[in-house]
Amino acid sequence: MERVVEPEEVCRRNPEIIFASWCGRAVRVGEIASRPGWKEVAAVQKKRIYEIESSEILQPGFRLVEGYERIKERLKCCDK
Repeated sequence: MERVVEPEEVCRRNPEIIFASWCGRAVRVGEIASRPGWKEVAAVQKKRIYEIESSEILQPGFRLVEGYERIKERLKCCDK
C-alpha cells in the first residue's frame, strides 16, 4: 500500500473521512480541502479531515497503538 494517494483517486473513491499525517509539520486542512476537484469529496463537505501525528502511525513501535486508538475515536464520533 502506498503512503501517498493520487488526488484523482481520492475524488474517485469519495471518502467520508480523511486521515492525514505529514512528517515534520502540522497538517494543513485548508490546503487539503482546497485541492482541485475536492469540493465534491464527502469528507471535505462534512469537514472530516483529521490529523494523526506522524509519530503515531508512520513509525514502527508501541506508538502505533496510540495512533490506532485515535483513529478509532474519530471513527466513533463520525458514526453517529
